[in-house]
Amino acid sequence: MKPRTILTLLTALVVVLMSDGAAVALDESAAWGQVPSPNRGTRQNELADLAVVGSDDIWAVGRYNSGRQPTETGRDTLALHWDGTRWVLVRTPNPSWSGADFFTLEDADAVSSTEVWAVGYAEDFASLKSTTLVERWNGSKWKIVPSPNPGGSDLPNTLAAIDVAAPNDIWAVGSMGYPEGPLILRWNGSRWRSKRNACGVSLYAVHAVSPTDVWAVGDSTTCHYNGTRWSIIPSPQPRGQYNEIAYVLTDVSSTGPGDVWASGYRVIEQGEYLAFQSIVEHWNGAEWTVNFNVRGTSLSGIQALAPNDVWAVGTDSIRGVVVHFDGSAWNLVPSPTPGDSGSLADVEAESADHLWAAGTAQERTLILEAPSRFEGTVVGDTDVAGATVSWFGPENGSTETDVGGEYAIAGLTAGSYQLIATYPGCEPASAQVEVIAGETVVQDLHLTC
Repeated sequence: MKPRTILTLLTALVVVLMSDGAAVALDESAAWGQVPSPNRGTRQNELADLAVVGSDDIWAVGRYNSGRQPTETGRDTLALHWDGTRWVLVRTPNPSWSGADFFTLEDADAVSSTEVWAVGYAEDFASLKSTTLVERWNGSKWKIVPSPNPGGSDLPNTLAAIDVAAPNDIWAVGSMGYPEGPLILRWNGSRWRSKRNACGVSLYAVHAVSPTDVWAVGDSTTCHYNGTRWSIIPSPQPRGQYNEIAYVLTDVSSTGPGDVWASGYRVIEQGEYLAFQSIVEHWNGAEWTVNFNVRGTSLSGIQALAPNDVWAVGTDSIRGVVVHFDGSAWNLVPSPTPGDSGSLADVEAESADHLWAAGTAQERTLILEAPSRFEGTVVGDTDVAGATVSWFGPENGSTETDVGGEYAIAGLTAGSYQLIATYPGCEPASAQVEVIAGETVVQDLHLTC
């Protein structure tokens, strides 16, 4: 959606009805901003997921390049913790087996402040052997918890996602074997066990609506657990007439049994190349439908707060993308990507009116929140496509308008700015703008040409 369309929605409030009947409003114009986050070492750091316990207790997990050999593939597990004031690094263990050079945490979920789970895998890039990795935070440190590898001792075994149905009922999913098939593990309060399933493909996300209503998603597949067994539920499939070859679903969330959302991307064959475009699928209690009218090339994370309040994050192949469903359409919401290169991997709600997102920018950790406590957003119209909009104030920079002549500047440090719009052959337009942390300001700069 173009920024001009966003402007018409800035005053619209998304109302979420809470269990006590009180209404909490989440304004789509609340500005996203970056929160400083640490990195291990000077090499690549990546965040893959968030787990929210409370406003002063949030975890982010992923991997980083420690510089050990081989640096091209070597990675170690990474965890960051938010204490309500700042993000800090927390030590995480790596499995120790001969040949392993890649360790990663892909997803996390929490039972309480003293029981947080994270899953991923350890891999030997030379042999492609990998083993499942499960770690648990006990309130003072992370420890590895033994987990099965049903794919075989010399074959791939990976975990991509975890979700808590109950303290003694936790699900983890991934892939195993060669060719890769689905891997599902279940925690019963004392040990992890492999569960038989008929899901058929590698699984990338899992979500428990209840202990007897669990969804897992993967390559062009949605799989459901009804309290007794896992089975494939028919879902939209790639359309050959449009050269689609896959619908890759990477996350799943819900507000209840009849309102389940899955995000991902479709793969389109274009001669010698593949193209990618974001998709969102929705389960209404009876069937899955797919929505292709969503911005970005891929959506990696989704958070459903209400049927008319769903957030998703990903990338447009260059920058991070935040989109929001207001009950009628998916709208692009301006968000900052430092260095104009990166992606967002996950979005989670601290509360109905406070969201967090995590990912990577310029090979460093990236954490955003909305509303931002430090930064604001400015959007507007110049009437000229390709015009340059520059800003001068607490920080300086410039951007170009889109094909409709509109612009969006996210992640501006709060303060007073002068904005100037220019285009060859046109009379410049300027304005003084006060940027307020957590808010979006509308400022048109109409060029006279």
